[in-house]
Order: sequence, then C-alpha cells, then structure tokens
Amino acid sequence: MNSKGSLSAEVVTAVARVEGVDSDAVEPSLFEAIDSDALDRLFRETTGHVTFEYSGYEVTVTSGGEVSLAPLQE
Repeated sequence: MNSKGSLSAEVVTAVARVEGVDSDAVEPSLFEAIDSDALDRLFRETTGHVTFEYSGYEVTVTSGGEVSLAPLQE
C-alpha cells in the first residue's frame, strides 16, 4: 500500500500513475464507483480480492494490498 495506508488511496494512485496525472485529477471520484470506506475495511479481517470498474479500468484489489488495472473493452 502507499504511504496513506488505504486501499482506496492506492486505487486512485494506480489510476493516476497509468494516466500520467496527479491523483487529484482522476475523474470521477472513487466514491462514485465504490464505497471507499468499505473497501478500506474489507480486508482487515479476511483475505481474497475484489474487482470493480473505475475510471475506464477493471480494478482488482487483493487482501495483500496489490492493485491491478486492466483497460475496459469498449
């Protein structure tokens, strides 16, 4: 995870890195795609992964804090 320590922040950072923009410039806000508080709490007591669509990507987040992005097919 990043220095902010949250999976939701890591997702936004990953998208920003791929898009070549600052995290503040990623649109739409993550909370418009997924409950970011729930994402941050999800793996505190369990393992696994979750996949959702955000900002033109299929995002997969693992309980180990890994974030992977795959462009959505149009």
